[in-house]
Amino acid sequence: MLGLTACTPAADRPPEPTPSKTTTTPSMSGPVTLRFAVYGDRVNLEAYRRLAAAYTREHPNVTVRVETVTDAVTAQDRLDRGFTAGTAPDLFLTNQTALPALAAADRVQPVDALLEERGVQFGDNYERLGLEAFSSESALQCMPNDVSPYVVFYNKALLMPATIAEPGEEPPTAETGWRWEQFAAAAQRISRDGVKGVYIAPRLTTLTPLIRSAGEDVVDDSRAPTTLTLSDDGTRSALEEILAVVRDPRVTYSSEQLSRQDAVTRFENGRLGMMVGTRALVPRLRQTPDLHFDVLPLPSLGRFRTVADITGYCISKTSTHVPEAADFLAFASQKEAASITAESGAVVPANLAALHSDAFVQPGRFPESAEVFNTSIRRAEPLPFTSGWPDVVRQTQPFVERLFNAPVIDLDTLLPRIDEVSAVLLARPTPTPTPTTSATPSS
Repeated sequence: MLGLTACTPAADRPPEPTPSKTTTTPSMSGPVTLRFAVYGDRVNLEAYRRLAAAYTREHPNVTVRVETVTDAVTAQDRLDRGFTAGTAPDLFLTNQTALPALAAADRVQPVDALLEERGVQFGDNYERLGLEAFSSESALQCMPNDVSPYVVFYNKALLMPATIAEPGEEPPTAETGWRWEQFAAAAQRISRDGVKGVYIAPRLTTLTPLIRSAGEDVVDDSRAPTTLTLSDDGTRSALEEILAVVRDPRVTYSSEQLSRQDAVTRFENGRLGMMVGTRALVPRLRQTPDLHFDVLPLPSLGRFRTVADITGYCISKTSTHVPEAADFLAFASQKEAASITAESGAVVPANLAALHSDAFVQPGRFPESAEVFNTSIRRAEPLPFTSGWPDVVRQTQPFVERLFNAPVIDLDTLLPRIDEVSAVLLARPTPTPTPTTSATPSS
């Protein structure tokens, strides 16, 4: 499929990949309306509307009707109801963690052959991590559009990376990264006069890359996990280092304080020096005129690792307009269209030509170090691929919050309990395909 194994290593990619040549054949069946379901904040949704409008201008026989909700959970609930009722959209946006269940339920139309027929050249033209995240059963199930790695945002008025290094050390950069010890020291240095040094969200997804950077993992097998492994000796040791910082009231806000004012607002107000997040934060942070911020890679406990929030465009298996949907998907995947969503500031495009263009880099705007996102992707690893992963993240969230916030924790009890809960969830049968009613034609 796609020749993924033939891709050159990401570090060896040319700085300006040749954009894929995409040709589409207009539908000959007359006017068609494609329903395109997306989610996100105001900035994201406006970008998707612009994308749809750009396609319609080039293909006046096709109307792309954008159906919007504000968040991924609501989008998935609406999608589930649509498939059950036989009214699923023709195309939809989804996150990588939803793909295993969608594929197992036979709800997506594999897109690799459809896109190849329309001249989309994969190879080194798209982020390999995104292609891997949306591949299963030897086929590309959906086309990645956003591959946004977790990075550290920092307030430039509170932290200067050049001051972090010890004598004889190189300061942190996109290529070299920085050690956990440097990160912890920076948090301590920032924390004074009512300012806290760092915020790391108490989530399993946030812990995963930090634990992996210590040479461990949060699951026993990333492609076929049966349990979390937080109680394993190596994982626990890494976790203890992380908790020593995120539980320190001298450098981070308590859950009670954050309930009164969230971390992003405190960062905007100059009361928080660093926080972990993805490119999705950028549009909001830019709304504060006097906020000068930049990004660094995640700190390392031994190796430079991260994960990414990856979204992609899928074609519904029940769509009655698959050829037209594939035409739109081919358009949306090339540089010009990917640049439309990249210009929002919230997206790290999977199309590498768009990633290296000014549409993404946006010279003269914060964050200045756009190369951090590109470098971090090259060292990112996929999240566990299983239909049970979203349930594991949700059901273990109260335990993870206790790890971060409880006044006293007993790791000998708590970590095995988290692993036990995950094992039950991961042992649940994979959803099997169920008959679905074909969607009513939307034109």
